[in-house]
Amino acid sequence: MKKNITLLFVFLSLLFANAHLYAQKEQQVDFSKALKIGDTFIPPPAVKLMRGTDKSFDWKALEDKVVLIDFFDTFCGTCIQIMPKLQQLEKKHADKFKVITVTWQDKATIEKLFATNEYLKENKVNLPVVYDDTYFKSIFPHKAAPHEILIYKGKVHAITNSNGITEENILNLHAGLPISVRVKDDYATGDVLTQMTGQQKTIKAGTIFSGYQEGVEAESWRFKRDSITGLYKSSCYNTGIMQTLRVLIYKARLKESYMPRIERVHWKVKDSTKYYNFKNEEGWWKENAICYERYDITERPDSLQALVIMQDFLSFYGVKIYQEKRKIKCLVLKPCPVVPYTADPDAKKITYVGTNVLTGFLDLSEKFPPAVDLVNDRKIEIEIGDYNDLEGMNVQLAAYGVKGVIEDAEINVLVVEELHY
Repeated sequence: MKKNITLLFVFLSLLFANAHLYAQKEQQVDFSKALKIGDTFIPPPAVKLMRGTDKSFDWKALEDKVVLIDFFDTFCGTCIQIMPKLQQLEKKHADKFKVITVTWQDKATIEKLFATNEYLKENKVNLPVVYDDTYFKSIFPHKAAPHEILIYKGKVHAITNSNGITEENILNLHAGLPISVRVKDDYATGDVLTQMTGQQKTIKAGTIFSGYQEGVEAESWRFKRDSITGLYKSSCYNTGIMQTLRVLIYKARLKESYMPRIERVHWKVKDSTKYYNFKNEEGWWKENAICYERYDITERPDSLQALVIMQDFLSFYGVKIYQEKRKIKCLVLKPCPVVPYTADPDAKKITYVGTNVLTGFLDLSEKFPPAVDLVNDRKIEIEIGDYNDLEGMNVQLAAYGVKGVIEDAEINVLVVEELHY
């Protein structure tokens, strides 16, 4: 079956989303039952259990292991993606680590998932599943999965996201050493002003920068009228400066706005690692993430507000971001002679309507250097299947008179510049 992909903004909206989380069924939450880090874990009297090798759990015996309560949904791609990793960690450290997956969904739904999902079958995932759960969700309330709980010696040691479940953290926790993970609290809301002054209602206007806020989910830019102060509030929470600036320049609609690749950033700063988490380190956020709130009397269009906020970063941080042309290594789509290609009729294929759409998806996939479209045919329908390298892609593209060449090309890049660099 063909997938007809015609609109670039579909994945643009995904690009600037903050997280890969999937909402669960909304229920009334009784926070009086909720456990916090440091609280004593009280095991459930009984669970509905399937898969894995356990017929039941000996919670007393499990106190000598680090126990992970892994909340998941069948429609959460990240939840499914991390299951093989969790199983490998458990297998490698079977004497120290135990994984228990938990879902609110019923047995038939879970059986269908494991019977039909090729990724789970290929990786032979067979973790124990607590299904039809209400107990764990009541003591660890959350809005979205994956949601991860680490328990050791009968105590709650972490309520976090999937990035915090690392071999290092598991071994350190088992050895009685401290671990550094971000707290995940789906019900916490960012509020820099109240935390700093306790007097939100008295503010007349102003801008506040702060560092990382524990327990607050990362949230990109939001521009809205604040119901408490009546002022026009611009805010973002627990985001890196680079991510913050990139979204701002996108909202400001300056020339070419779609520049998702970090390779298209030119740094004029003393230390770029303070701006971007290049190594995807969990501890980076606590050291470098920022929170921002601005309260204005005047409401502006988002594009103008973005420009105003960019000026705040220049004034307070001494950093500015702008676009310029530079030559960098790119994947350049060019016209070429048509060469017929016979595709496997049973192979899965995707149809891209326009070389501009194909270019956007190639750029987003990050298989190759940043993509540039010199064909510029917005009506052509290009159908291609899977490929492992540039040659495999070009064999299919040649049927449409298109080829990809890796070479230097002049394109728009984002420049991040410190004033005193």
